[in-house]
Amino acid sequence: MEHERFHTLMMDALDGELAAEEQTELESHLRACPACRQEWHAILAIDTLFRQAPMLSPAAGFTQRTVALLPSRRARLWAISIIYVLLLFSGILPILLVVWAANTIVPVISEPAFIDSVQQVWAQAVRLVGVISGALFKGLGELIVQQPAIVGWLLVLAGTVFVWNGVYRQLVNQTTAVSVRGNS
Repeated sequence: MEHERFHTLMMDALDGELAAEEQTELESHLRACPACRQEWHAILAIDTLFRQAPMLSPAAGFTQRTVALLPSRRARLWAISIIYVLLLFSGILPILLVVWAANTIVPVISEPAFIDSVQQVWAQAVRLVGVISGALFKGLGELIVQQPAIVGWLLVLAGTVFVWNGVYRQLVNQTTAVSVRGNS
C-alpha cells in the first residue's frame, strides 16, 4: 500500500507536479528502498527514450487521399434510405405474417375437437412419463436388493472422491500461501 503511494509520487515527479515536501519525501524513500529506486530509474529511462524519439507526421496528401476514398453525400443518402426501407419492411413483414397466421390457424386451433385431441395427447404423455419413471425406480430398487455390494462400492468410490477433493484443495491453498509468504 505504501509503495503505491510512492509510485503515484513518481508519476507526479515525472510530470513536474510535486510539491517540495513531497519531493523530499520521495527522494528519502528512494534512498531507503532499492525496489522503488530501480523502478524509478526504469521510469526515467523510458521517459528519456520517449522524449528523444522523433515526432511522426502523416504522409503528404494523406488527408486528401482519405477524403477522396469516402463515399459521396449522394451515395450515403441512398445507402441510408435503403437501410431505412429494409428496416421498415423487416418490421412490417413479421407483423403481416402474424396477422395472416392468426387468420388461418386460429380457426383451426379454436375448434373443440382440436382442443380435446391436445388434452388427450398431454394426458398420454404424462402417463407415459409416470410409467417410465416407475419402471426405472422399480428396477433400481430390485438392483439394490439383489446386489447390495454395488451400492457399497458406489459409496466407497464417492467417499474416495470427496477425500481426494479435500486433499487437492489443501494442496492448492498451501502452495498459494507459500507463494504469498515468499513474495512478502
